[in-house]
Amino acid sequence: MRNKFRPKHQRLILQCYPGGRSQEKHPNTSELSYLLYYVSTRRTKLQKVGRFLERKVRSDMWRGRAGNVQVTLDISKALIDRCPSDLNVFADFIISILMTVLNSNDLALCQYTDATFMAFCEHHDGGLLADDQEFVRKFVELLKLYMKVGERTKSTNDLGWVLVSLKAAKSIAASEAISTSNGQSRVQIDIIAPVILQQMYSDTEDDLLNLDARATALESSSNEATTRTPRTSTGTIRPHHADEVEDDSECDSPQHEASVLALQALRKLFDAVHDNGVSQIRYASIAVVHFIIDHPKNETWATNMIDLMARWTPVQLRFVIMRSLLEVTASLAINETSKHLVVTRLISSLLSSSVNLVGLSVLDVLHVLFFQILSHLHQQAKGVKDEDGARKILLDKLALAIADLATHTYYSDQISDMVTEILARLRPITNEEHHEDANGNGTATLRTMREISEPPSTVGSYTNLDKYIRKGESQKYISHKPALVIGLKVVKEILTVANTVESGVTRNIVPLQAWNQTEWAITEKDADVHIAYVDALLTYFDLEIGKDPEVFDVKKHSSSWSGFLARLHLALYDYCLELSNKQEDFEIINVLLLTVVDRLGLYGILRGLPMVLQLQDTIHNVFLDGHTTGGRQEKSKLPARNLISLDSIILTYISAVAKKLGIPDLEGVVEAEIAKRKAATEWDESITNPPKPLSVSSRKTKTVVTKGNLHLAESSDNSEDEEETSSTAVVGSKAAHAHVDRSVVKTYLQATPLKMPDEIKVELTAEWQRELIIRQGM
Repeated sequence: MRNKFRPKHQRLILQCYPGGRSQEKHPNTSELSYLLYYVSTRRTKLQKVGRFLERKVRSDMWRGRAGNVQVTLDISKALIDRCPSDLNVFADFIISILMTVLNSNDLALCQYTDATFMAFCEHHDGGLLADDQEFVRKFVELLKLYMKVGERTKSTNDLGWVLVSLKAAKSIAASEAISTSNGQSRVQIDIIAPVILQQMYSDTEDDLLNLDARATALESSSNEATTRTPRTSTGTIRPHHADEVEDDSECDSPQHEASVLALQALRKLFDAVHDNGVSQIRYASIAVVHFIIDHPKNETWATNMIDLMARWTPVQLRFVIMRSLLEVTASLAINETSKHLVVTRLISSLLSSSVNLVGLSVLDVLHVLFFQILSHLHQQAKGVKDEDGARKILLDKLALAIADLATHTYYSDQISDMVTEILARLRPITNEEHHEDANGNGTATLRTMREISEPPSTVGSYTNLDKYIRKGESQKYISHKPALVIGLKVVKEILTVANTVESGVTRNIVPLQAWNQTEWAITEKDADVHIAYVDALLTYFDLEIGKDPEVFDVKKHSSSWSGFLARLHLALYDYCLELSNKQEDFEIINVLLLTVVDRLGLYGILRGLPMVLQLQDTIHNVFLDGHTTGGRQEKSKLPARNLISLDSIILTYISAVAKKLGIPDLEGVVEAEIAKRKAATEWDESITNPPKPLSVSSRKTKTVVTKGNLHLAESSDNSEDEEETSSTAVVGSKAAHAHVDRSVVKTYLQATPLKMPDEIKVELTAEWQRELIIRQGM
């Protein structure tokens, strides 16, 4: 009698509930079908149906009618499936029903909500999250409640609670609602990501890869099973998760099942193919990185995780992960060195992996990472202590990460742009004032660090990342010793990486012009900068130059009075005449001169031979006869040891030129002169062709280190130059000069048939003018 006065929608709903007090109930099929037809044709009834179901579930929960609660959940799911386009009309009531059930302490009922919540997430487009703030509040509260459910396993020791949370996380991860553009995406991801990642985290290195393989196999099996299963009728209600995969014969442990489910949920966050996939991948990446920062012990797990994330992400969106990593590092306080180190390792790992980050802005990444280097050097200059050497390790890792950018070539001038971007910033070291910190370590004053500004305020956003990019672009000049050394080291590593890996894009070689205005480093007094420059330049000649001979066709280039090679030989000329030179300095001169001849051929000889002949004239006319050269104030005399080394360099160079140009008669004359001088003990045995590995002194310690092409033997400052002023040695050098001079070279050059224009032959032995090169370079 009571039901006769109820509204029709209530009577139809109540008819769906079977009688009895069974704990396992399902809706009456025919009555449910009619209810679904009724509401689908009367959209205005959906709110009333949802409100009644909400009151019904509360009543049944209070009375302990678990069977009726299951029926309510089944009806709710059926309504979602039947009226997906109208879900926003009754979505608020669905959330209330789910929250009521989750607040119970009944594991079976909480597990039963899985199918309903999955259907809700599948059809919820996030429209209400953009407009209805009350709905946003309730939806976020529901997510938090689902994730909190998993914590009950701590008291009950039942993994079923964790599975409830993970299945809910997987459902929301696959929903369009999580990719809303109004900021709710980050809120939702920040709620579910820690639960997912905590379940996946392991101290065992291979566990993550095994989980991924297992998850892939299970999904493949699930897809095959779905294809073979006949389609069910509209009225059929499945009480269990539609995506649930039955255990195979191996019978995985519940813990392993939970870990696989967590990985599947995380994969859904990155397999974003909808319009707002960028924001979803961005916030998911940030969440993962922050979790890794909080769990830094297992570096292999962390790098494997980043690699998997990139492989799950659609190819065209993978660059978002790298940008998110940069965003995190930009958001960290500059004194959080250990956290910076964790993120930098992740950046380096992703850049050096086989994953191709299509769409990545290479120079933006370079600017951010290089500005990070400058910022940490700023801390060092301020005297901030380097606890446990972490800053030094971080600086090395940042340099390596920049070099790792060269692992993949995305456009033909990429490597050239990277090298040029760094070299164009280098300037000679400014006059520095030093003070000592409490530990006695010398640090530069802040005055010398004007090119390194304080980093932007730490705000974790794209805006802050853009500030870092602009700051990196604005650091036009670098004249601080540590920054110069690291910058040159980065250049060397970029070239090394670029010539080690294979790339699908044909790249252009780095042009000589990239080194313009860097030749000053040849004569830089600071040994560390000097060594780093020579090392980088030799690496460039070894790896980049000579790949395409046509690149250095002399007919295609400007006069030998201009360009980098002209200024490089000018710097070498000045370097040769330094009174303080030691043997290792002459080794550097020798290897650079011979390398240019070997790699650039006639183009390099055209820039070098006139300078070497002029150097020979300068030694003969100025240092031996006491004459002066136009416009240049010279010393009256070089030590005899220096003269012998310079003579050795000049003759070795002319011999190499003769061999390269194919003038055997000239080569024979020079080799005979070399043998004569060796017999008279007027020869520097360290000057050879091909050159020996360099032994360059930093005049600080006695340790021996190796840096790529350079073998650096470091000695003590206490060793003083031996002033050999013996008249015999000087006169001997003077006498030897007359045998192979400019006239001899010119004679053999003109007499030998060579494949070059006559004007080039003339230019090879023309008078070299130091002042003209200086004017051309201004």
